[in-house]
Amino acid sequence: MSLLALFALIVGYFLSDLAVKMGGSPLQFSPILTLLIFCGAIVLAIFGQAVKRLRDGKTSWVQLAKAPMVALVAQASAVWSSLFIGYLLSQLILIYQLRHAGMVGSFAASTIALALASLFLLVIALLVESWCIINDGEDGSAGRKTPPGGANPASA
Repeated sequence: MSLLALFALIVGYFLSDLAVKMGGSPLQFSPILTLLIFCGAIVLAIFGQAVKRLRDGKTSWVQLAKAPMVALVAQASAVWSSLFIGYLLSQLILIYQLRHAGMVGSFAASTIALALASLFLLVIALLVESWCIINDGEDGSAGRKTPPGGANPASA
């Protein structure tokens, strides 16, 4: 994930610097995006907790068929947030270079808030990914527990 963030940092910095040198301004994001990313992390954590309960053999409101989708969303969120954090760090470097401009204060505050929300999403996504891992035995067979729902595939 850190390589993705580093890639986004380098590419984002050079493209944004080029845009500023051509007379443009850095890309500003709405504060609503910060709130949406934070809420998305909370929802992902709720779904991840439900999958964890399902994996542990406890009752859960998530169906077994939906658990891989939660893992997929967690993985996509981790990749996306890594790239976005790298891009936002490139914007902070650019802001530091343009610190004499008047808009820098509010732009820096919103960028830092967005980076923190993205970091929160990254941590939650990696945690949910770890919850979605199925621990197989050394011989490749799943554990001795029967799957949730009472179905035992070995008896079929």
